[in-house]
Amino acid sequence: MEKGYKEVTMSMLVKATGLSKGAFYHYFENKGQLFIETLDNLFFSVSPFNKEMIINPEVSFYDYMQIYIDNVKKMSKMINSYIGEKAVGMGYYRLMIDIANYAPEFYDKIKKSNNNKLIFWEKIIQIGVQKGELKKDMDLEILAKHFQWLQDGIAMSSFLSGDAKEMSKNLDKSFEQLYDMVKI
Repeated sequence: MEKGYKEVTMSMLVKATGLSKGAFYHYFENKGQLFIETLDNLFFSVSPFNKEMIINPEVSFYDYMQIYIDNVKKMSKMINSYIGEKAVGMGYYRLMIDIANYAPEFYDKIKKSNNNKLIFWEKIIQIGVQKGELKKDMDLEILAKHFQWLQDGIAMSSFLSGDAKEMSKNLDKSFEQLYDMVKI
């Protein structure tokens, strides 16, 4: 987060890990492999959206929304503890640029995860409509995207503001307000 992928050298990695160069190469082929494995752990270790989620039609939309909020908070807390205060602000965006430059295949995983989130929202909205919990005279695909965009926007705002706690402070209120607009 401080230096960016390109500026980090093998000697810096060896020193930071406490491993010898030989031990480092025993575990990783190169710094690129370490970068990818770190990204996997950082972004996907606690996310249920690595695959399409199985939805229980007995669970209400509201309860699934709360499960989603709790999961986002858990992921945010884990990411913040993992990469610390250097993740806020431009450090996070440097990481995103490094991913684009040095791990473009990682974007496929991000796209798949985002698609799985959208499928999740579409399914639980459909169940909410069928159960009479949500209004049915809406564009359900756009509503699903609203929930996803809302979380993405709050996350981006918290990174840009440098206040990692902003995510948790605003997520509940924002989702509750959107829910109040679409519930019956």
